[in-house]
Amino acid sequence: MLTRIGSSPGPEWMRRIGDASGDPRQFRELFSKLLKRLFIFFGILQIGSIVIADIAVYRAHRHHLKEYHSQAKIRDLPMLAIGPTAHGVIAYGGVATGVIATGGVAVGVIAFGATSVGIFAVGGLSFGVLALAGFAIGWRALGGMAIGNAALGGLAIGRYAYAGLGVAFGRDEASGKQKETLFG
Repeated sequence: MLTRIGSSPGPEWMRRIGDASGDPRQFRELFSKLLKRLFIFFGILQIGSIVIADIAVYRAHRHHLKEYHSQAKIRDLPMLAIGPTAHGVIAYGGVATGVIATGGVAVGVIAFGATSVGIFAVGGLSFGVLALAGFAIGWRALGGMAIGNAALGGLAIGRYAYAGLGVAFGRDEASGKQKETLFG
């Protein structure tokens, strides 16, 4: 592994959260800042999707539809798809696949759902490059149980694992401590 002289391995922002969890007041401040940003982002995303879906589906046809595929297409995919099995650029449904997918099982570049797979995955069980979930598996994993190259959670397993007051199992580093001092 190549590192600069004097630099610490692993992502600094995860190390900062892991270090702050030792002091409850500092951790609360850091976590509240993070939650505010996430709530604002997801709030804007959810309100925007409700407004767009209402305009595109309900007002366009003057009645409520159980399944909808927009006439606008990008590379033969409908711009907006809603239904039990939705497949489109923006997909919302029980099983949703698309660039932005929201549903029970969501697969896409950005995926939100109970089970989600994507580059950016958020849900109960998430697999992705950046996974946020109760059970998260990914290159950067954040959640109750996080498994990945850099993992942050109550139970963190990975190359660089940060758990704060939880349990961290790291190959190179766990909660800011190098491997040499973890077991020996």
